[in-house]
Amino acid sequence: MYLLVIKQLSIMTLIALASWLFAKLTKVNEGEQKFISRLLLFFINPCLIIDSFNIDFSAQKIKELGIVFLISLGLHLIMIALSAIFIRKKNNEDFADLEKIACIFTNCGFIGIPLIRGVFGNEGVFYLMGYLTVFNLTLWTYGYYVLSGSINLKKIITNPNIIAVILGLIIFCIPSRLPNFIAEPVHIIGSTNSCVAMILLGLFFATFKLSPKTEENKGTIFRLIKFIVLRLVICSLVNLVYIFTLYKILPQGINTTMMLFVPYICSMCPSATSVPGMACIFNKDSSYASLMVSLTSLFCLLTIPSFVALGNFIIEKFQQ
Repeated sequence: MYLLVIKQLSIMTLIALASWLFAKLTKVNEGEQKFISRLLLFFINPCLIIDSFNIDFSAQKIKELGIVFLISLGLHLIMIALSAIFIRKKNNEDFADLEKIACIFTNCGFIGIPLIRGVFGNEGVFYLMGYLTVFNLTLWTYGYYVLSGSINLKKIITNPNIIAVILGLIIFCIPSRLPNFIAEPVHIIGSTNSCVAMILLGLFFATFKLSPKTEENKGTIFRLIKFIVLRLVICSLVNLVYIFTLYKILPQGINTTMMLFVPYICSMCPSATSVPGMACIFNKDSSYASLMVSLTSLFCLLTIPSFVALGNFIIEKFQQ
């Protein structure tokens, strides 16, 4: 799994680096960034969600997916609580808002999907849909509220991502899959999610500039260090306690460990690439958001394998 993380981070870095270089050479403007952000968040992401649910129905699977959904909801509530405790609106309110959603919402798609597939196979990817469902519902309700300061029920209900979750569940429950002439273009569009997200990340990162004031630079660096520790270490430790508690409570079956570790691995992933896109849409500092995503992506190379190994060690000791 360690090598798998390295591979995915290398792919992500290369795409973002190429995008950064392109942005520097062509001087991409804010309007172009906003268009790609909307394209990713409101068109490509919904296609990925629908494509993920376009599989054969199973009553047992829907029950297990429901359990993973509840486990994932618990993980999100824990991270919401931790972000409220540790992130305060001092000096820079925009940075604090971005740090809150970057702490809660992880890159469970680009990093999570290949990681889960490598460890648990395609069955694990199906369980990941429970986490992705909670991710999208929470992102466009609580995340929307944090960045906008209000809740617009009409915008939430008509949000393409929320609609895609509902459609996805309906598609999963019907006795047959989508016809190929619909499924194929949806799959092709959804499969561009990772690439477009990394391109967008590179565009945002190209616009990041440190303040000419040394003291402000020191303050930004200190904020980033505290944020990285919170996102990758504190959240992972608290979530591990939660997962281990559930392991003792849930009946032990063939898929219990997988149903717990799939959402746990998702919760340890770096900050979501949706954060810079939302920052752009809500006129926040998208370059700071992209910096959080980039740095957490770098350091998760150490934290994800470490905490998974720790979790396995604890469960093995418990089983003895």
